Amino acid sequence: MAMLFYRFALFLHIVGAFGLIAAVTLEAIGLRGLRHATQGDEARMWLGISRRLVSRLAPASLGVILLTGLLMTATAWGPQGWIAVALGSLVVLAVVGAFGTGMRMARLETAIEPAQGMLTDELRRRLRDPVLLTSLRVRLGIVVGVAFLMTVKPSLIPSLIVIAIAAAAGWLAGQVPQRRIQHELGNEVG
Repeated sequence: MAMLFYRFALFLHIVGAFGLIAAVTLEAIGLRGLRHATQGDEARMWLGISRRLVSRLAPASLGVILLTGLLMTATAWGPQGWIAVALGSLVVLAVVGAFGTGMRMARLETAIEPAQGMLTDELRRRLRDPVLLTSLRVRLGIVVGVAFLMTVKPSLIPSLIVIAIAAAAGWLAGQVPQRRIQHELGNEVG
């Protein structure tokens, strides 16, 4: 019976991970569309994908991952370095998502809601906020790092190194395209 319970918890844990990947994917699609939007209606549509769907799916998925992970830890694994780092990484995901994306998207939603026709240059510049892209890519890096931890199950120090490298890789990936987009925007405006 205990093994059946563990397998069911593992199944839900994996479904939660699928949900988190789906949320990150929807956010990436929505953010890409938002960054290229030129009309108010277009921006609202992409914001709906990037904000409304993701704001429901991501917390639900993180909750399922957290609850089932804690259950499996308590019933089968016990305290392990990789589990502690993975748990801490979930907290970091939530914090980076809230401050790097959530608050900025809320301000964008307020600005986009009344927009009619062509978006102003200032609003288009705000839609291309580099922090949104960096936040997304850092979180994606952390998610990949946690998947590595769940697969390899290293001790504490290697787990910390893996997550640090994953987050740094995400941050670096968030920096590269920004220069190209900022250059393109400079050419459009100037």
